[in-house]
Amino acid sequence: MAHKIYKLLLLFLTATLAFSCSEEDEPDISGIDFTGDNWEKSALDNWLYENFVVPYNIEVKYRFDRYEVPLDRVLAPVMEDKVIPVMEAIKHTWIDPYEAEGGSTFIKRLSPKQFVLIGSASYNDNGTITLGTAEGGRKILLFVINQFSKSDKEEVRQMLHTIHHEFAHILHQTVMYPQAFQNISTGYTASWNDFSLADARSRGFITEYARSSPNEDFVEMVSIMLIEGKAGFDAIVNSQPAEAREDFREKEQLVVRYFKETWNIDFYSLQARTQTAINTL
Repeated sequence: MAHKIYKLLLLFLTATLAFSCSEEDEPDISGIDFTGDNWEKSALDNWLYENFVVPYNIEVKYRFDRYEVPLDRVLAPVMEDKVIPVMEAIKHTWIDPYEAEGGSTFIKRLSPKQFVLIGSASYNDNGTITLGTAEGGRKILLFVINQFSKSDKEEVRQMLHTIHHEFAHILHQTVMYPQAFQNISTGYTASWNDFSLADARSRGFITEYARSSPNEDFVEMVSIMLIEGKAGFDAIVNSQPAEAREDFREKEQLVVRYFKETWNIDFYSLQARTQTAINTL
């Protein structure tokens, strides 16, 4: 393949579909032009240009374009009043902390050059939901945007989980993390979604999806360490069996070493800045 698509998947129970919205709760999409061809530049487009294209060369696509999304999924367009809150949150909680720690050119050089916003989730046949994908390190698709609220810290963390996961893939595709990381844990499996979060953590994997491969293990460690903060991560680790705790600490030190030696970033400082940003959003 010319590029590899990485998916961040979260388990969900079929029973959770019982909360489906009533007709009056569903957004009115009757006025949306799905062709993607007949639109004029708006105040929103100008805001995105000034805040993302000019400083970071990042394009944000929010108008529904069937050729930008998986063709085998039924997806909803994003509601326009969600775009600025989402992108403000991304700027404040992801770009700003990295920029402060990595320098002014870090995000400009390494960030994906396109964000595609999709209103609904992408449901998979195996009982999982795709919350985000990254294509070749150049484009990130973010799903479930219509449910986003800056005041809901769990939703902010969920979105950041996706972004930090995908950005960590971009980093290790640019410069690989230490080989020793791949030898810490055993038990990687393509059937990761058959096991619980508690089971995964008792084996030294920070999430269920971390069990799918060493690369996913690495980026999930980076993501969870950042969105949970030091105190939250320590609480997770300290609640596990001794062998799992040892594995987590080895992985933690390799993550910290990788960021310092490869990118000259103090990971613990980045972690603290990210937590402050989440809490002050």
